[in-house]
Amino acid sequence: MNVLDRIRIERAVLSYDWWLDLRGTPRRRRRDLRGELRANLREAAACSGSKAAVAGLGSTRQMATDASAEDPTRPRWTVGVHSGLAALVLTMFAAFLAGLAWADGVMSADPDEPVRGSVTLLPGSSMGYEPLADGFAVSASVGWLPVAVGVLVFVLAARPWRALGRRRSAEPVDLG
Repeated sequence: MNVLDRIRIERAVLSYDWWLDLRGTPRRRRRDLRGELRANLREAAACSGSKAAVAGLGSTRQMATDASAEDPTRPRWTVGVHSGLAALVLTMFAAFLAGLAWADGVMSADPDEPVRGSVTLLPGSSMGYEPLADGFAVSASVGWLPVAVGVLVFVLAARPWRALGRRRSAEPVDLG
């Protein structure tokens, strides 16, 4: 089995795990289901190739639905981490583009003195431009917004409050 075959199989396994996590499947059960799927795909790939084996799976979302019942009381940690990281990266990219636009505006003005400022849409950011004899220097700090967006998206996607509600309902009730 070559590297491309392994990548195809692992991509299908990760997709399956994603949908299982969205359904609130416990980690141990997900690990067992992933191992079973990986073993089946490797066996099928040995017979017909990885492309045909993965194509024969159908929808990993439907497979996850068939494999486990949805548990609305469990947090979705993996979904939260992936979503939070994606939001962090996208916000950092937007901050990078905003910083480039700021630097371009300052360079268009062709100042003789150093310039300091910030990007309005990025609270806590700081930008700097300094003309030098043989060019210029630009410095940037994006501030706290990308991290705050990443954490907010993590919390909204993971739904950690579900774990608190489950613990409260598991505590014994004193009736007398």
